[in-house]
Formats: sequence, C-alpha cells, structure tokens
Amino acid sequence: MKRRLNQRSELNKMKAIDNELLQVITKSFDLTKSGDNQKEDLEAFQLCEAYREKLLADTTQITYEVFNMDHVDTVQNICRKAASPAKWCRFLYHMTRSLNQPRILEIGTNVGISGTYLLHSSKANNGRLTTMEGLPQLCNFSAEQFATIVPESNFAVIQGLYENTFPEVLKRDETYNLLFIDGNHKKEPTLEYFEALMDKIDQAAIFVFDDINWSQGMSEAWEQIKRNEHVNFSIDLYKLGIVIIDRNETRKNVEFGLHLEY
Repeated sequence: MKRRLNQRSELNKMKAIDNELLQVITKSFDLTKSGDNQKEDLEAFQLCEAYREKLLADTTQITYEVFNMDHVDTVQNICRKAASPAKWCRFLYHMTRSLNQPRILEIGTNVGISGTYLLHSSKANNGRLTTMEGLPQLCNFSAEQFATIVPESNFAVIQGLYENTFPEVLKRDETYNLLFIDGNHKKEPTLEYFEALMDKIDQAAIFVFDDINWSQGMSEAWEQIKRNEHVNFSIDLYKLGIVIIDRNETRKNVEFGLHLEY
C-alpha cells in the first residue's frame, strides 16, 4: 500500500533522470498500467494469449527424467502454475519494444509464453532471443511456437541442465542488452548468473529477475544484486526486480520501488 501511495512521486523521480534505459522502464511501466497500446501491440497480445489458451488445453504429459525425477506433469498444468502472467509479459514486451536491436537472454524458457511475447516485440527491431530450458519436451514446444513468429535465425532454444549449458552460453560470441533470469529460484545460482553475465552485456543493459520474493534466499540474492558496485539503478516491483548497468552512467545504486500487480 505504501508503495502504491508513493508511486507517482517515485515515477517523477525516475523520469527526471536523464538515462535512456531508465526511461525505457518508466515508459514501459506507464504503457502497461494504462493499457494505451497501439493496434499492432493489441494484435500481438491476442496471438500470445491464444498460444497460452492452447497450452492450457494441452494434456500432453511431460516427464522430468532429465532431472533424475519420476515426476510427470501435463503441459496445461505447467502453464497454469509456472508461466508468466499476462500483465508481466506485456511489461516485458514494452521494454523489448523500446530497445534498438534487442539481444535477449532468457534463463527459463518454460512453455515459451514469455518468449512468445519477447519475439513478437523484438521482430520489428531485428531482435534475437537466446533461451535456456532443461526439459526437452518444453524446448520442442517452444521452438515450434517461436518458428511461427520469426525465422529460426532469430532465436535459439538451448536444452540441457543449466550446469552444463550455462558455461556454453558464456562461450558464445554474443552480447545481450536484456537479460531475463527466471530459471532457478535459489540464491547462489541467481548470484552466479548475475556475476558471470557481467562480461556478456553491452555498454548498457537491463537485468530482470523474476520472483525476487519467492523465498528468503531469493530476497537475499536481490538485496546483494541491487547493491552491487556495477549497478546504477534498481527497480523493485516485488515480483520482479530490475537492475540497469550502464557504463556511461556515474550514478550508482539508486533504488526505486513501483507496484504493477500482485
């Protein structure tokens, strides 16, 4: 409630700062809150949500053998429990839309809903998405979906355990300006991803961390991340945590708090 009451003042403080990526966040936040979308945005949202509805009706069974688990679940249940909600996806969409040639890294493909939004948003700006997922069947679902949006040269779905695939991603001759970390809701891996990816970003980049209040460990990770010496700005949305690293920016560890949705 306190955050919602102070939100206008907080946004005004953010808008008064001359930093391009910080203004990407404020613009995206305003568009998501207001729903003031262009026709092409609304059409993209309809396509993205049609894909979600398709998944919610899919009873295909997914096995977790790759994790040495006997667990079996259905696509519809995984989508219902773990896919990013529509409003947060629209927020990611608007962020991506505001970037010039977005190069996106997503850790945690899941069933590909957030990736669908990211690709619809970035295709007009010659964007590229690299996304990682452990479950082979989910990778197949996502890759088939992504290929209906953009050419296969504009995305890569990397399948495998993160402990094996993350080092390979670090070796790739790619840099990123938007990084969505949503694959491992534990403190140490989250901090490891953040530190390692410092060398894989452009001159300025946005990191988005999902579920920063998922657990005590994630809350502790977020506190460390936003106070990192390389971080210029952090925006705490309770569900998401966003940090901006801009090597041309002199201000450090400036913190903001906003409310989008519970």
